Amino acid sequence: MGGTAMTKMIVPFFDLGALARNEAEEVHACIDEVLTSGQFIGGELVERFEIEFAQFIGVNEMVGVGNGLDAIRLALEANRIGIGDEVIVPAFTYYATWLGVMQTGARPVPVDVDHATANIDPHLVEQSITERTRAILAVHLYGQAADLLALRRIADRHDILLFEDAAQSHGAQSTAGMSGSVGDASAFSFYPTKNLGAFGDAGAVATNDPDIAARVRSRRSYGQGTTKYHHVDTGWNSRLDPIQAAILLLHLEKLPQWTDRRRAIATSYRGALSNASASSVLGPVDSLSSVWHHFVVRSTRREEFQDFLRDRGVGTDVHYPYSIMTVQPAVDALRPEDREAHFPVSQTLSEQVVSLPMGPWMTDAQVEHVTTILSEVPRDLLAI
Repeated sequence: MGGTAMTKMIVPFFDLGALARNEAEEVHACIDEVLTSGQFIGGELVERFEIEFAQFIGVNEMVGVGNGLDAIRLALEANRIGIGDEVIVPAFTYYATWLGVMQTGARPVPVDVDHATANIDPHLVEQSITERTRAILAVHLYGQAADLLALRRIADRHDILLFEDAAQSHGAQSTAGMSGSVGDASAFSFYPTKNLGAFGDAGAVATNDPDIAARVRSRRSYGQGTTKYHHVDTGWNSRLDPIQAAILLLHLEKLPQWTDRRRAIATSYRGALSNASASSVLGPVDSLSSVWHHFVVRSTRREEFQDFLRDRGVGTDVHYPYSIMTVQPAVDALRPEDREAHFPVSQTLSEQVVSLPMGPWMTDAQVEHVTTILSEVPRDLLAI
C-alpha cells in the first residue's frame, strides 16, 4: 500500500505568531528605532502615536496608558466619578468594563443588550437613570459600534456623561461618528488580539476636552504636575511605552487593509450560512458596518457546535460565557435592587455565543476551510 495520507487542515482561533512572523523585518526596525532613541519611557514615539491615532479617530486629545482597563478607570476618574456615583453599563460584555467602574468606587448599573448586536439597548437606558447617575458607559462589542446617536441624546437630555469602551472597535463607524470620538471620553485597548494590537499590554484615552486629557496625563504618572517631583493628585503608574508605541504606529498604517480583510472574511462566512441560519450571526447584515473584531454566532447547543467545528479542524472561543449577574465581584458591587433583576438577552447570549477564527493572519486556504465547514453545520445547532 503506497501513498501519503492528506494532512488535516487546522485553523486555530488565533495565530498572532503567524502575523508577527510576516512582519518580522518591520518589527525589528521599530525596536531598533527605540534603541537608537535611548528613550524607553515616554518620548517622541509615544507622542507621535498619540497624535496620529487621535487624527485617525477624529479627536483633539489622545493619552497613551498601560492597558484598556486603566484607560476606562482613568477616563472615569478624570471626570471626577467615584464613590456614591452610578454608571450605566451593558449587562453583557467583558469583565473589564464593569471592573473599571468598580475600581473608581462607583456602582455599575446594568442594562440589557440588543439581541441582534449585543450592544447596550438605548430603549432600556433611560429607565435606569436616577439622581445618582453620572454617566453611561457604552461598549462597541465585537467591532460593531453601539447606537451613539441615541445614547448621546439620552446623556444630553439628562445632563450626564457618555463614555465609550472602544476596545474592540478601532475604526468602526457609529450613528454619530467614528467610535471613540463621540463620548466625553473613550477608552481603547491595544491588547495583541485587538484589531489595532501591540506586542503586549497597551491602551489609550481619547477626548476632545483638554482638561480631561491633562488629568489623565497626570494620573497615569503618579499624579505628576509640571515637573517630575511635582505631584498635584493621587495617581497610578500606567504609561504606554515607546516600543509598544512604535509597533502601534506600524500597525496603524496597516489597519485599513486589515479591516478590509476582516470584512471580506465576514462576507465569506455569512455566505456559507443559509438565509435562515445567517440570523444566528451577531452583527450587521452588511459586512461593511462592522470592523469584525470577532465573528460571533449563537448556538442552541454550544458544546456540540464547538465539537463539530473542532473535529473538522476549526478552533473557537466564547466571548463571553457570563453576564454581569454571574460574576460575583460585579454582583457584590450592584445596587440591591439590581441583584434581583433579570437581563434575559444578556443571559441567553452568555449561554449561546461562539466566536470563529477572524483576523488578518488567516490565509485564503484557512478562510476557505472555515467557510466550507460552516456550510456543513447542521442547522439545528444554530439559534434562529
